[in-house]
Amino acid sequence: DGAPWPTGAAQPALYAVQCALVELWREAGIAPEVVAGHSVGEYAALTAAGALTVEDGLRITAERGRLMETRTAPGGMVAVLADRASALALTEEVPGIELAAVNGELNHVLAGPRAAVDRLGALLEERGLRNRRLPVEHAFHTALIDPVLAEFEELVSGVALGPVTVPFVSGLDGGTRPPGWAPDAAYLVRQTRRPVQFHAALRGVADRGATVLVEMGGGGLSGLARQALPEVVSVPSLRGGTGLDPLWDAAAALFRAGAPVDWHVLAEGSGGRRIPLPGYRFQHRTHWRGPAPTAAAAAETLTEGTHMTADVEVKEVLTHVVEVTSHALGGRPDAVGEDTSFLDLGADSLLMINVLRELEQTYHVKVAMRELFDEAVTPRRLAELVASRRAGGGTPAKTPAAPTPGPTPTPAPAAPVAPAAPAALVAPPLAEPAPVVAAPVTEPAPSAPAYATRQEVDDLARQIRQLSAIQLQLMEQLAELLSCQAAATATATTATSAGQDGEGR
Repeated sequence: DGAPWPTGAAQPALYAVQCALVELWREAGIAPEVVAGHSVGEYAALTAAGALTVEDGLRITAERGRLMETRTAPGGMVAVLADRASALALTEEVPGIELAAVNGELNHVLAGPRAAVDRLGALLEERGLRNRRLPVEHAFHTALIDPVLAEFEELVSGVALGPVTVPFVSGLDGGTRPPGWAPDAAYLVRQTRRPVQFHAALRGVADRGATVLVEMGGGGLSGLARQALPEVVSVPSLRGGTGLDPLWDAAAALFRAGAPVDWHVLAEGSGGRRIPLPGYRFQHRTHWRGPAPTAAAAAETLTEGTHMTADVEVKEVLTHVVEVTSHALGGRPDAVGEDTSFLDLGADSLLMINVLRELEQTYHVKVAMRELFDEAVTPRRLAELVASRRAGGGTPAKTPAAPTPGPTPTPAPAAPVAPAAPAALVAPPLAEPAPVVAAPVTEPAPSAPAYATRQEVDDLARQIRQLSAIQLQLMEQLAELLSCQAAATATATTATSAGQDGEGR
């Protein structure tokens, strides 16, 4: 019904859930390299670090909650979005109010008796300060806890506390306790009474080089971590009312960060199963729900040696190319992106042969398979190539590229320059290299440096990847043909043997 949990049940329940999540992640291959906790969460952190057994932790948190529920006066806690100076000023202004937790530079928790908390809430509303009353019935980490400290210390003195095996960042001061440090009863009493310095603990975790934080709880602490450490990935294991979705999101975030997630453990009992994936890349399909998209912009000019026709003709050819390609792929035209490579669409060389044949019959233009996978790699580029050759009456004659006049050089001392880059990186794929004209010179004249652009290097790398993929597809198809041929030969041999046996009988 939304009412606060009784403290005697809430504290051991939180501890049990947190320990269960730690064990679940550990079975899934995720072991903590550094731990920290917030208030009663430090007991789960100590258990994860190896200093406290689950049985002793349950006994301590259950008794701790029972003492606070039965031996302390009712109180309340308020989260206030204000800086430290303003929070401390409020504790001076409202008698009985104390600082209970520092969750961020602008996030403090104030607590005290219920009457004082009511006055504090009215004051905050009057001044327009953002605040939220926490769903608790006691003022933890304040003077209202003092009556139970002696009995609590006697309880924890009888518990065997071992050394931590991983660094433990304390919520008392944000300091890191190295492996080998063991908590004692005095530490747990101070941790119960003093304000929680969770913001300092987050900084201590960051100083250890943490790159991913996983909250063993319901999402509140990971939100604080994202505010304090925006450069660190912080994810919750659970979130109230959302089922297991946050757990899968956390596993995905850990996997992206390079953690060794064992998916078999997480998927056990979920009903999932392995499914085969297609042998080509996923065919992307856009489901746009906004305003109708505007017409595609006019295509850019191709390389030297080609002649672009009017935009209208390019668009007409492009529409036909998209239709032919989508028909060959067995999908709808809107599933074929105009600027998506044919390889990404799942088209192989055998399929594109039919596409080029239909384009040749329609426009009487010849496009070689090499040109398709070297330059006309998308429907738009193929349409531009077809339209340019259609306007020129077929494949344009290749002529030497005329040198481009450069700016008039200014007098300057001659300096050594780098040699020209290979023509394969600089020259357009469709243009023949210009003839080299020799000039009678006594010694080499300095030439302007020629470098391949980043775009040209990327294009070359893309072409190499496409050629490798095409070769792999051809090898797979050849293997299938050989397999079919072998099966057919075996079948024919079996049939022949059966016929001979029949004749012999």
